[in-house]
Formats: sequence, structure tokens, C-alpha cells
Amino acid sequence: MIKRSRIAQTLRSIARAATFVTIATTIAACADVPAAFGPTPAQAKANADGLFGAFVKRFTNVERTPRYARAREMLVHNALTPSRVYGDTSLWTSSGPDGYRTLFGNATFQDGRYIFSNTVTDDPVQELGEGRHIMRLHKLNDDDYDWFTGVDFVAGTIKADEFGNVITRWLAASEGHSGAELRAAYRTQFPRTTDALGRLYSLDTLTSTRDVDGANSLYAVVHITPEGIRRIYPAYAAYMAKYADKVKLHFTLQDSRGSSWLDVTSRDGYITLHLRSRDGHFAPLDGSIRPMPDTLAMRVDLTAKIKLFTIGVEHMTGEWVNIHTEHDRGWALRFTKEPGWVLPPIVGLLIKSPLRRPFEGNGTQFRFTIHDQPGGPTLMSRRGSTTVRESAILRFIGRLGGTAMGDFVDKAEPEENRFNVVLYSALKADVDSALR
Repeated sequence: MIKRSRIAQTLRSIARAATFVTIATTIAACADVPAAFGPTPAQAKANADGLFGAFVKRFTNVERTPRYARAREMLVHNALTPSRVYGDTSLWTSSGPDGYRTLFGNATFQDGRYIFSNTVTDDPVQELGEGRHIMRLHKLNDDDYDWFTGVDFVAGTIKADEFGNVITRWLAASEGHSGAELRAAYRTQFPRTTDALGRLYSLDTLTSTRDVDGANSLYAVVHITPEGIRRIYPAYAAYMAKYADKVKLHFTLQDSRGSSWLDVTSRDGYITLHLRSRDGHFAPLDGSIRPMPDTLAMRVDLTAKIKLFTIGVEHMTGEWVNIHTEHDRGWALRFTKEPGWVLPPIVGLLIKSPLRRPFEGNGTQFRFTIHDQPGGPTLMSRRGSTTVRESAILRFIGRLGGTAMGDFVDKAEPEENRFNVVLYSALKADVDSALR
């Protein structure tokens, strides 16, 4: 539900902070981590260049054709009230008599610009950074609508098992090193990434300790510091200052025994990450060492403040599945249980039954994979599906999401794109240097 608004953008920034800081601190501590990108130094360099280079292209001088820009704006603003866009044929690239409406997006890098258009093609994505976006709306009845989104993005030549190898190596890299040693290592070996991250994120706490079971606990506290980018990216800094401090998040992964395997929190602009590993493999945060199950339970508590209103969910539980097949690495998430809702008092008086709809039947699902295609490029793929039931309460939440979206798109988004170009370029350059 809330994912449809630009609250999700702030959450992506929070996730990026936790991920990048962890990678920067651990990958730098072990000289052979960059080599995990491929079976030979040359292939490792090519894979890393492709992966990070694809994202550099994705955020460079982003443009959208007028028709695509309007469709994007209308669909995001009305994700929770789809009847407002269902009948507008100018938004869709195809409309079928079976109740389906489809928006097809083609994303290509041309002449130094990353361009989104409504161009429909059956050709597979091939070029580095090229993307295909599909948003499909299916009307079930007067009130219920199914949403499906799919994205395929060319991420170079890295294989799925090599991507998994990188994760294993960077987990192992923190093991046996103190927090002070990790800090010294990433500042020395990854200077460009350290500088890029340090503009928006401050690593306030970093501890790395080995226990009696031979496992290593990594604990980090990251502070989002918009003032550090205000001179260069004033609109993006203002957006982060307005929303990041007001997001409260607690995310955990647990197994069937109730043991936690990952814990992430965000509050007042501080992100806390806690994980445990041994020999590059995740371990439960407490207790004896054992392999991580393929299927875990996740719990999410999330609230955000927009204008004067605080909205969110409590005790939202779902299924987390680790995907590791011959050609795929990734994660599949599914939510089938309605959470507790955090709503303003006046909104709480409205009928809440429509809020259950996304969790009924197959529930709300997300899937992210790295897929290597025999004879073709490697794809990063995202899939998501949910069902909404229109109501007064969703119209209220949708208006709040529209406010956050408007704050982001006009000025903050282009500046965030520029920030991302600097960051991914720094990662690419630092890994290149490590592989020389």
C-alpha cells in the first residue's frame, strides 16, 4: 500500500545507506573480494565494470518523453485509485477487451542521455543499462483492480553465481577485523566511494567482533546527513531532510525457531544494521551456527509522517524466500496477512475493510533476481503484484503519497540521479583500482 507513494523513495535511500556502507567497509577489508566478481582478473574487471557502469548509465541525464512522463505521473498518483486512470486511453500503450491496460516503457542510453519512452518492441534488451518496464492494470470489478509491474535491466556479464560469490566474500571480509581496522581499510582502499558516501551518510558506529562459536557480529549505525550535500544538491538535501528523519522502520528476518538473522532499524535519520556471519555465510544473531533456511519470516514496522499525518503499519509479517538456482540469485517476498494500521484518528473512523484486500488470495508479492542468460547479457529483474479496492481511506492515503511524490519529482529526483552517478562511478573506479 504505502509502497506506491514516494515514501518508498526514502526507504530506498535507507536501504542504500545500509547496503553501501556495509559493502564499503567489508569489501575493502579483504583484497580478494573484488576478484569474486569473476573467475579471472580480466573477467572480474569486466563484470564489475558492467554492473556499476550499467547504473551509471541509468542515472545519467535522465529524460522522459512527454507522453511517458505524463503516464508515469498519473499512474503513480492514482495507484490506490486506479479507476481514475483505467479509462484514459492516452496513458496506455495497449488496451484489451479482457479488462487489461498496459503501459510499456523502453529505456535506452543514447548520446549521453538515458531516455524513457513508450516505444513498443518485441526485441529483447541487449545493451548495457537498457531496460524494459511494464505496468499492467486489470479491472476485476467496479472496485477491485490488479496491478502488475515488471522491469528487466541489462547489468552486464556477471553470472548469478558470481554475484552470490561477491556477497559471500564481502560477508567474510569483516570477519577477524575490528571496527577500527575496517574503517582504516575502506578509507585507504576505497577513497572515492568513501568520499561519495560521506557526503550524505556518516558512519557513526562500526563494531566487528568474533564470538566463542567462531562467528562474527557486525554492528553499524549510519546517520543520514543531508547538510553534507546541500551545497551541491539543495533540492535532494531538502527532500531527505523533510522525510528521512520522519521515517521509522524496523525490519527483521526470522526462521521457524524464532531466531533472527538480520535486523535493520531507522529512526530520526539513524540507520542501524546488525548481522552475524561465519566463513562468509549468514548466521543467526544469537545461538549456535547453522545454515540459513531458504524460507524465512520477515516482520516490518513502518511509519512515516507526511504533512501533519503519521501513517504506516505495525507487525506486518510476510514470507522471504532466498532464490539460488543455476542461473538466478535473488529474493521473493509475499505478504498474505493484514498488518496493524497506524492512521490519523479521523481516518481511523473510516471503514478499514478495503485495507485487507492486498493481503487476500495470493497477497502482495515482490521478486528481485539476477538472471544470467546463456548466450545473452545478465538481467536484473523486478516483479511486483498487488490488488487494491478503492475506498475513501485509500483516496486519503493516495493524496498524501501524491504530496511526497510532488516534492520529489520536480527538483529532487534529477539531483538524486546526479548523486547516484557519482556514487556508482566511485564504486566502479575503486573496484577497478583494486583489481590492477
